[in-house]
Amino acid sequence: MQVIQTSNSVPQEVIRDVIWPNFFIVGAVKCGTTSLWAHLKKHPQVFLPDMKEPHFFLGPQPPPQLGDEIVDQHCAGDEEAYHRLYEGAAGFPAIGDASPSYLWEKDAPRRIHDICPDAKIIIILRDPVVRAHSRYLMNLELGTESLSFREALKRDAARERKLWWTARLYVEVGLYYEQVLRYFDIFGREQVLVLFFDELTRHPQQALAKVTRHLGIDPLSLSDADLSEPFNPYRRQRFGFLYRIATRVVSREMRDRLLPASLKRWLRFNTVFYDTRKPPLDAESRQYLQEIFEPDIRKLEELLGRELPALRKSWTRSDTNPS
Repeated sequence: MQVIQTSNSVPQEVIRDVIWPNFFIVGAVKCGTTSLWAHLKKHPQVFLPDMKEPHFFLGPQPPPQLGDEIVDQHCAGDEEAYHRLYEGAAGFPAIGDASPSYLWEKDAPRRIHDICPDAKIIIILRDPVVRAHSRYLMNLELGTESLSFREALKRDAARERKLWWTARLYVEVGLYYEQVLRYFDIFGREQVLVLFFDELTRHPQQALAKVTRHLGIDPLSLSDADLSEPFNPYRRQRFGFLYRIATRVVSREMRDRLLPASLKRWLRFNTVFYDTRKPPLDAESRQYLQEIFEPDIRKLEELLGRELPALRKSWTRSDTNPS
């Protein structure tokens, strides 16, 4: 058993004879990481835990006020709990962790590299204006946001302390240049694959071919995959307060045990309980965000050595309505 020293919040004693991931889908959030995770999970050479976002290398754990259900779904906890996620991973060529917090968190690349220096990194980027609005829509769905998009942007900008679990990070997550640069500097460009949301939705087979080549696994095993299918369609609870009460009274485990899959799907997509009409991206918020993101996109273009029109789709479209 070899013990190594790690930085920040990664445990100080790390056992080398347990299974660690050898690839990481690090984000950005609302850029297609869930779709990629779901399709890679079907690949016979890939092991991904059922917990899609362990957030083990993020650092500070979520505060208790988020609720036990959110913590249980999106936080692996300590090292022992993290390793339990990978108990069945022996023998798989590609073993992954898909946690979009790892792109934004400044110390996450170093924490990952300390333990998994040969890991392959996958970054997915999206028009940052559309990404911010998509994150806002997600928060509306969850019932954690009630303001207009413009007011939500102002409130989040005024926060003094920006943490993954407590801030919305509408702007910060979309400032990609330094986030990508950190992974290039720590892992080297050859270990980092940068994809774009449009590649996943418009040309899924080519995108998957890039991913499987990057991971060194058989590309033919995903020949029937379709990444144009949305795994997080917009649906806002009409009776959010009742939903929050119900989920606190009846645990997720109990709901899974008592409710048949067909009934759960009916409840999840029934228009009586959910509104699927998306609030549009208003012109004022669009302009405000474009002015912030434009200089960052230019720096990212210099870093990658090419123009990135996929990151400026909202610059030329007035009807952008993301999911």
